[in-house]
Amino acid sequence: MARKGLEEGREEKEEYWRGHIQECGRSGSSQAEYCRRHKLSPKSYTYWKRRLREKSSVRFIPIEVKAALQPPAADTTGIVLYKEEYRIEIKEGFNPEVLGKVLRTLREL
Repeated sequence: MARKGLEEGREEKEEYWRGHIQECGRSGSSQAEYCRRHKLSPKSYTYWKRRLREKSSVRFIPIEVKAALQPPAADTTGIVLYKEEYRIEIKEGFNPEVLGKVLRTLREL
């Protein structure tokens, strides 16, 4: 139970400092000026700024993925061989050595 209270206290501190650090960045003030205006310890500010940066150094950034406008064209060149339940598609630019190995393997079945 006490540990849960400690975790909550830590999270509250992180949120408190994260809010000040973000606001300082938005304000356009220097760190020293911001701390003075908000009665914050500059050493504590620097400590929390570093700690939060290290903690959040790994994060996910959403990206937009655009869908392809047209599906890729189907390759219609080539031939199809059937042997019992096997089907072999031979397309333009095939490797004859690989085809030979496949046919030899099928003969052995």
